[in-house]
Amino acid sequence: MIEKYLIVAIVFAACILLIIYTQLDGRKKEDSSLSFKEKLQKEFPNYKIVERNQNIIICREIANQRIPEELVLIRIDSEQKKNLRNSGKMLIATYSKQPSLREIRKDTANYL
Repeated sequence: MIEKYLIVAIVFAACILLIIYTQLDGRKKEDSSLSFKEKLQKEFPNYKIVERNQNIIICREIANQRIPEELVLIRIDSEQKKNLRNSGKMLIATYSKQPSLREIRKDTANYL
């Protein structure tokens, strides 16, 4: 009888350790000293990252043009839920909190 409880306790402890291990090691250790804009610039080096009116804009610079082409506008608004919508060729992505780089990569895959 005690052996059954011991086996259950070992399995339970192993599950807890597995969950803790995957949560800690599954995330990239991002440099906390970098701003969100700098993290995006590091993630998308081929694009220009601009901050305007508390929004982050991912742009593509086109030769012979002064104004870069705006591809993705990222807005963080705690009052709204996650919302992805198109405005012409541009994606407007609204998040309730700062999104992870993985989430941004996934959401913007068709635009960048």
